[in-house]
Amino acid sequence: MKKVLFPSALVLLSLFANAQSIQVKDIAGSVGSWKGNLTYLDYSSGKPFTMLANIKISLTADSRGYIMAYEYPKEPHANSKDTTAIVGSFFGKDKIVEFKRDSAEGFTLVTEVDGEDGNENKKAILRHQYLLQKNTFTITKSVKFQGTDNWIKRNEYLLSRAEN
Repeated sequence: MKKVLFPSALVLLSLFANAQSIQVKDIAGSVGSWKGNLTYLDYSSGKPFTMLANIKISLTADSRGYIMAYEYPKEPHANSKDTTAIVGSFFGKDKIVEFKRDSAEGFTLVTEVDGEDGNENKKAILRHQYLLQKNTFTITKSVKFQGTDNWIKRNEYLLSRAEN
């Protein structure tokens, strides 16, 4: 029995040790207006498609939530707004797998969540990487379908800080 419990405890401990915890203030440098492009992989054609995209980032009134308002100037019907809470080692429903500051104004945040993707809604791990540098913000979604070892870049926002 001890032979089973000890390795299991080590596995659980390593999972908790790898989990990262952040607070909204840690990513508050991204608050503001961003303008740029979204490039996504069109699964039907297998080719990338690029369109204009803007994101306005703000905090909730209590500064515990992170609000991202997406705007697509040529496709306004696709506009949306997400409010995400950071609780422990989760950014919304996504587990934070990496967080590091790159400078006083920058950071890298990587999250993962089990989900579905593709035209057939196949099971996959969805990875989001948020990379903030002084005046640029990149958000990349990668997908690894169940039963494969390959990550596919599903979409990427390449944004520059907008003039106020």
